[in-house]
Amino acid sequence: MATSKLFQPIDVGTVALQHRVVMAPLTRYRGNAKHTPTDLVVEHYAARASIPGTLLISEASYIAHKASGVFFNVPGIWSDEQAAAWKKVGLLCSATLASTCNSDDFLYPR
Repeated sequence: MATSKLFQPIDVGTVALQHRVVMAPLTRYRGNAKHTPTDLVVEHYAARASIPGTLLISEASYIAHKASGVFFNVPGIWSDEQAAAWKKVGLLCSATLASTCNSDDFLYPR
């Protein structure tokens, strides 16, 4: 197992990962009634960002209230309140040196 590429570093674009284990995007249904990510979202990402050099792909998020359909508690990203909540996740991951991205990072590279 020591020679497995899974645990070897790799560069993905400008991001240096310490291993090749990546958290895939999930929808955790941990937003409140306004689709704002709750503290459980921060706690969820904190647990997964505890190892530096880890890539976390953030969960699917609604871009507008009218896009939310019948699904409750899915986090959104269209309001200032939601953006502030997601910023907590980003700052936490930055502090632990984990890398986060969302699907837009792959579709529209900077």
